[in-house]
Amino acid sequence: MRTILKNLWAHRKQNGWIFVEIIIITALSWFMVDYVVVSAYGTYFCVPEGDFEKDHLCVGKFGILRGASESEGKVITQEEREGLYVVKNKLENLPEVQSVSLVRDYIGKDFRTYLWETMAPADDTLKTIGVANMEYYQNEKFFETHGLKTVEGSPSAEELSREIPQDGLVITRSIAKMLFGTDQAVGKRVARVRPTWTGDGILVSGYNTIAGVVEDVEENPHERYPYVAFYPCLYSVPSYNCNLILRLKPSVDAEEFVKKTLPTLTDEFRAGIFVLNTLETYWQHYDQQMKKDNSTMTNQLASIPLVLFCINVMLGTLGTFWLQLRKRREDIGIMRAFGASRRRIFAMLLAEGTVLTALATFVGCFIWFQFVASGISLSDGNIYGSSGRESDWITQFWPHFLIVSSIVYLLILIVVGIAIALPAWGICRKKVVDVLREN
Repeated sequence: MRTILKNLWAHRKQNGWIFVEIIIITALSWFMVDYVVVSAYGTYFCVPEGDFEKDHLCVGKFGILRGASESEGKVITQEEREGLYVVKNKLENLPEVQSVSLVRDYIGKDFRTYLWETMAPADDTLKTIGVANMEYYQNEKFFETHGLKTVEGSPSAEELSREIPQDGLVITRSIAKMLFGTDQAVGKRVARVRPTWTGDGILVSGYNTIAGVVEDVEENPHERYPYVAFYPCLYSVPSYNCNLILRLKPSVDAEEFVKKTLPTLTDEFRAGIFVLNTLETYWQHYDQQMKKDNSTMTNQLASIPLVLFCINVMLGTLGTFWLQLRKRREDIGIMRAFGASRRRIFAMLLAEGTVLTALATFVGCFIWFQFVASGISLSDGNIYGSSGRESDWITQFWPHFLIVSSIVYLLILIVVGIAIALPAWGICRKKVVDVLREN
């Protein structure tokens, strides 16, 4: 280490420019790396532990056989509505099917964020949290067909699907922990609140009793908020805008089932004015929505500036170290002439670059820390947000800052390593006489 530091000091004029360059690169790239790291973590490594199993889930949508002009402005009668249940019973009687649920909404439908509202404990309306609301039809096997798991101490999924109190609702584990500090929240009261127009108070719009608590789920694949509240549709029953979800038995392949069933939809699964128009696996539905949402293209376009920045950094750093090593050819040639091996020289140059990068990155991260301390918040990736998981490093300042800083250092170290290795390897390969002659 002493030799490395002496070499860095001996070439302080050339190394000074590189030192400043790495500091600037670190300070400029920190916020971009922060966003990318948090987004990648939220997308690929932050699936809720209790998220429901989707491989054996199918989704379908009903259509109406009569013409639009005939049904326009008319209410679906009870007799006509019976057709939905006839089709549902036909599906339930199939040997491959485990359960079927008529639904108004299902988790992940259209990738839209459902009605958001603010919720708080009934006795502390200032302790608020934003939740996504989802309505479901009672007595329709909603929770068990989805595959939602209840926490210990809560009624079972089957019981919650059948009937809950008129003012009841079902919440996810994270909501319970955020509001009450525990997932044992059955029977507790919550208030639906909103700020007053003046913004200096809270207005309560209603109260509900928690009838059950289920494990966290992803309500929307683009949002990492595990906050979903399920309300029973007390004043509506399945009608013309109805969908269905269908859970297959574990031994059944969903794609094969859909492929076999699709040709028979319009003939076999129709009753009265209703017909099952579409049926697809959950993942087929997911892929179709991804194409419509065009999020992949959006993410690719958003990553272009980062890619261009990385290319510029790579080329700039490569050019800087190439010029520096070119000026040190005489030193390298003399070391070779006195018996230093190619491997030793190569390792020394890499070690110098590592130490120089560590010092410069530390200074660059410290500069960015000053911006953070002055009010610039750390990234939430725009898809994770305040997760409410106190153990999550994203929501904790120091783990967040240190983890991202370490990743920044590793990335810059890789770039510097490549920038040193390429020209250094070219110089070390040459004969001593050729290296000295070039100087």
